[in-house]
Amino acid sequence: MTTKIIHISDIHCNNKMLEKIKELDYDVLISSGDFECLETAEIFSEFRNSFAVSGNVDDVSIMKLLSKKGILLDGKIKTVNEIAFIGIGGIDPINNISVIKNYPFNKKYKYVILVSHNPPYGILDKTFFNIRAGLKEINSILNYIKPSIHLFGHIHESQGIQLLNNTIYINPGPLDIGNYAEIILDDSIKAEIKNLS
Repeated sequence: MTTKIIHISDIHCNNKMLEKIKELDYDVLISSGDFECLETAEIFSEFRNSFAVSGNVDDVSIMKLLSKKGILLDGKIKTVNEIAFIGIGGIDPINNISVIKNYPFNKKYKYVILVSHNPPYGILDKTFFNIRAGLKEINSILNYIKPSIHLFGHIHESQGIQLLNNTIYINPGPLDIGNYAEIILDDSIKAEIKNLS
């Protein structure tokens, strides 16, 4: 079964760009957080087959809304079409990692996708000042989970796709300026960064 995933991040209240995502064909929509505005999170929560982690600028009201709608991934595992989506939010990533490490992780999934707001340290995490800003704690959970794909955002200027140790790392760049990633899962993984404009 082919599954098409659209991955977005760092919307930052740009509801106009978020509404354009509705026009795309997808099976699962994933957000790596930074909705920033409650209204933006409300719009996202109306999309079909969607999941999200919190971003570092999202507040508790956004987390409560996403949780109430059953789409918040922070510290959780959800499955769709034999694909496990595991979430680490940007509000409390250390606690989310602790919770995930206590799950009886079962490798029966066709694909395992880690979704976080922050990048791991050393991978697509360079700021404008050429400083690495990824979280080393995420690197430790990567060694535990060994995901097929790791989706994240946060560092707007480190957009890209990188393959390392059998994991594909994807930072689509901010949706705020139209960036998103399209991932097609079949017998293989195809990933591409696109722009809505």
